[in-house]
Amino acid sequence: MKFSASKWGYPILAAPETNLFLFAFLLNFVYEVWQSPYFDFYDRPTLSEKIAAINHCTFGDGVITVICGLIVAVLYRSRYWMLQPIWKSVLIFTGLGWSYTFVSEIYRTHIAHFYGVLGFMLPGIGISGLPLLQWAILPALVLYLARRQMLGYRKGKSAKD
Repeated sequence: MKFSASKWGYPILAAPETNLFLFAFLLNFVYEVWQSPYFDFYDRPTLSEKIAAINHCTFGDGVITVICGLIVAVLYRSRYWMLQPIWKSVLIFTGLGWSYTFVSEIYRTHIAHFYGVLGFMLPGIGISGLPLLQWAILPALVLYLARRQMLGYRKGKSAKD
């Protein structure tokens, strides 16, 4: 019995959740690195502690993205809703992530005191606008890249069969 990585890996790599997570992780990592000097965890003494904090945030963003994608999948009754997205599904997907981030930032900064905000503070709320901007811009890019990747897998599969 011969082990075939392509037969085993294909369903995993072609899954919508995998694509959402991978592209969310990659795009959010770049954004997290860019915004990290504006948060107090940037003052941690070692580079490895800074990288761990950024990876923690980025992994969380990937999980949030997948959960938002699954909620939209339940609403549209298809895990593959992003292959033919309509403005309403994209808006729901983005709005879910943005709403979670809004509530999470209030909790983390005001209630749990996990970190403070050093810049771009929203007046009256006392949270940074950077994560909210992140969740207003990146979800559409994640969907676009995930869709392109999944269509490539779909095209490759039908060409081989």
